[in-house]
Amino acid sequence: MVLSTATLPDGRSVQCVNAYEVDFSWHEIFADDLTAHGLSLPRDGVYVDVGANIGLFALHLNDLAPDARLIAYEPMPASFAALERNIDVMGGRAQAFQMALGAAQGELEFDYYPGISALSTANPAAGEVLSGGLKNLLFSNGASADVRAILDRSGASERMDDEEFIAELFRVERVRAAVDTLSNQASLHGLDRIDLVKIDTEGAEKDVLAGISETLWPRIRQMLVEVHLGRGETDAIAADLEARGYKTVIGNHPLAEGGAPVFHVYAARSA
Repeated sequence: MVLSTATLPDGRSVQCVNAYEVDFSWHEIFADDLTAHGLSLPRDGVYVDVGANIGLFALHLNDLAPDARLIAYEPMPASFAALERNIDVMGGRAQAFQMALGAAQGELEFDYYPGISALSTANPAAGEVLSGGLKNLLFSNGASADVRAILDRSGASERMDDEEFIAELFRVERVRAAVDTLSNQASLHGLDRIDLVKIDTEGAEKDVLAGISETLWPRIRQMLVEVHLGRGETDAIAADLEARGYKTVIGNHPLAEGGAPVFHVYAARSA
């Protein structure tokens, strides 16, 4: 499998599927001050990254909590190959597993976007909405100066008239992947507590939450859920988390500038 190398804004190199994707993901992850939304990141915490893609969030956590135990999940083969190599460089107690997490054990078929690996999803409708939001960002002037600068640096802005490039960018392949529940994985890896679960699964977030048993919920101190199905779904997930004892904050995602209904739910236990 052939991977690319991208240089991050801070000068570090990472393995990736497409180098032009990395700047946008970096902006989304590293510009988001989690503590400003009520989350805390203990240096020696236990973190679970569901939908890790190539591992930029894992890298961010490793910077902020260098003694942490980190477990990352990514089902798409190319993204996982990059994730595995990037986690190996981190050292410490980081592990990567090639699987999705969901409501039950089994297999799922994914829409895999080789041109934009971060859009890959088991929810085709969500994938269409997200890809539409990205197209709007690329072809309109509605993006903020920061996001427009990122798109310009990626080189994508210069190729908007290249029909072959655009077609390849949004081409979809079907990929099957193994699925397990978060509760099964927590038991398998002996996770007595989890300081933060981050979920970024392009429309499958409710399935991941459904795979958390009643006995595991009290052991999860904080959550960061990226919701891809609109504000109504976001409010419903936030309300469910509040009913379980979390205090929640809702924030926007950069793709919202292109009209994609993507939001973040930050949740921390109040006690």
